[in-house]
Amino acid sequence: MKKKRLWALISLGVMVVLSSIFIYWFYFSKPSPFPTNEQLVKEINSTPSELTVAVIQKTLPVDDRHAVVPFISKEDDYGLSYWVWKNHKWRVANIDTNGGPRVWKINRKDPSTFYFVWNIHHGEQISTFYLYLIRDRGYHVTKGVENYNPRVQMEKNVSLHEKSYGVMKLPVEWEKIMNSFIKVESAKQPDLFFNHFFPEQTMTFGWLPGDKISGKEIVSKGSGISRGYSNGNLDIENIGVLNKENIELPLKK
Repeated sequence: MKKKRLWALISLGVMVVLSSIFIYWFYFSKPSPFPTNEQLVKEINSTPSELTVAVIQKTLPVDDRHAVVPFISKEDDYGLSYWVWKNHKWRVANIDTNGGPRVWKINRKDPSTFYFVWNIHHGEQISTFYLYLIRDRGYHVTKGVENYNPRVQMEKNVSLHEKSYGVMKLPVEWEKIMNSFIKVESAKQPDLFFNHFFPEQTMTFGWLPGDKISGKEIVSKGSGISRGYSNGNLDIENIGVLNKENIELPLKK
């Protein structure tokens, strides 16, 4: 009887160890090398995105478990595919044939995990574009106390002279601004803040083609039909195109 109980305990221990090894291997092991271009094309073309990739432009690592792969389709779309290491495999989690600037939020509660991504069609002849973080000024009175919020406008220019695509981490100064805003607002309403509120409700991202500042007309190229695929698990924010009127410039002396 004692032997049976001992063997049962040993068997249980072995099963626990093997299960732990499997769970670590399946969920937490180091990612394998990224797929080849041929494998990427096959994977993208097998999704329900109704597009056919002609050229893989580059693999752009975001971190050790996330990557962006810009591509050109046979319909001459300049698109973006988003890849995630999950369940012991590199998987395409999102595809978009519109390569305009986006913000990929790996963790939407942590601005240090925000990345700008883009793949601008060469035919649009945009040599430079500008990214913005904007918070409009505001004024309100609460319980007889006057509150004024100054405008926040931060700018980052991106050159497209060498390549149409890119990935850029949220600038450190932008991250500091957003984190300070999170800290202040969460102190005001700690229980409500992260459940119902986040900085993008009052702080917005925008972009402006540099050529548009000079008044040049931008002509859209490509098929004109945006196609894509998403498994619904990624937080990717479209960035609206601004007008010159949305940007405040220093007063000329």
